[in-house]
Amino acid sequence: MPTLDEIESGSQCIHKNTRLRYSVVEAGDGEVLLSPETEGMQDLVVPVEIFRQEFVIGERYSGPRRGGRGGRRGRRQAGPTNVPSGPKVKGRIKKMVRDRGFGFIRGDDGKEVFFHRSGLAAADYDALSEGDAVEYVVQEGPRGARAENVRAASPAAA
Repeated sequence: MPTLDEIESGSQCIHKNTRLRYSVVEAGDGEVLLSPETEGMQDLVVPVEIFRQEFVIGERYSGPRRGGRGGRRGRRQAGPTNVPSGPKVKGRIKKMVRDRGFGFIRGDDGKEVFFHRSGLAAADYDALSEGDAVEYVVQEGPRGARAENVRAASPAAA
């Protein structure tokens, strides 16, 4: 887990689950502003505590960057725990906290689950609204159940 001293402007980091790479633009006021290295993605604001749990600062990451594009090291690093798997669950967005980048979903089974914008594409997050029908995969995280791969449900599925 990165220390607060390591979270400084210009640092390179990677999200542990998605393996997406980011540059730290600014850290302060309890949040970290990240700029994605992937084109077409928007900047991301992450609370410091979530950043510390879910991101790795550059030097400690030993994935594909050092071994070249798509090298063996990258494939070895990307195990089944990095990609959310399991049955798709259906539900509706109960609450969106847009300024903080997260929300809550009430599943068709009545259970509520947290989701963070890092668990879906930026365009998908921006398109979601309270009450929208969604599909997702539930993953167990350090703070309990969390929705990953959140997607708007097709009209036929809703």
